[in-house]
Amino acid sequence: MKSYKILALDESGKASYNHSSELFVLSGVILPEKFKDILDRKMRKLKRKYFNNEDIVFHSRDMLRKKGPFSALRDKKKEISFWSEFISILNSPQLSMLFVIVDKKKARKCGWQPETILKRAYMRILGDFSNNHLLGRNCGGKIVSESDPSQDFYLIHAHNHIQGVGTGGKRGISPKEYREKITSLSLVKKLNQDIDVQIADTLAIIAGVKYGYKKNKNKIDKVTQMKLRLIERKLKDKSNPSVFSMLV
Repeated sequence: MKSYKILALDESGKASYNHSSELFVLSGVILPEKFKDILDRKMRKLKRKYFNNEDIVFHSRDMLRKKGPFSALRDKKKEISFWSEFISILNSPQLSMLFVIVDKKKARKCGWQPETILKRAYMRILGDFSNNHLLGRNCGGKIVSESDPSQDFYLIHAHNHIQGVGTGGKRGISPKEYREKITSLSLVKKLNQDIDVQIADTLAIIAGVKYGYKKNKNKIDKVTQMKLRLIERKLKDKSNPSVFSMLV
């Protein structure tokens, strides 16, 4: 049976200039399809331990603010313990990460429209997935994304574009190979409880913090340091490549 890699997508911020976010961050988690059930079981066990509910959905903003079901993280010792175990699970060599960062102030100066931000971000992340994880490898790919009606069109547009022309360059995937390898693109809601999409959501804000790290060194607490070290470790792993891209 053919093996597959999954690219799970979510984001932090909005591309719209009317939105208060300074960054648009597109976050991707890559994992073998056969590893997804193992990852889900580990995360459900973690959810039961700290939140007494294995069906709770990880949502980065609520976790950051320690709101609602994540109020247990207001206890500092428990917060450090939770994130230590969470990060330990993500340290698995089976997992890699893709991030695309757009600084909206810089994008505006370049004359980019919000649509340009979305088009280029989705093109980059699908290209990174295809070129680094599918090209020349004996596996297929599946894309799963947290659905947002204002953005879904641009993901589908990027997917269709690469199906037609490939990613370009000498080392880019051809349109034929992309069409053969990517067998599905799914738009899901949080109620679907895809653990890989939940993790992509959780990592998106961390990627934004990494982007502004040099300006905010004195404001980085222990938990944030742990999260940043996770990304750094992933970026150094050449055997299962992770990518941190800044479009502008």
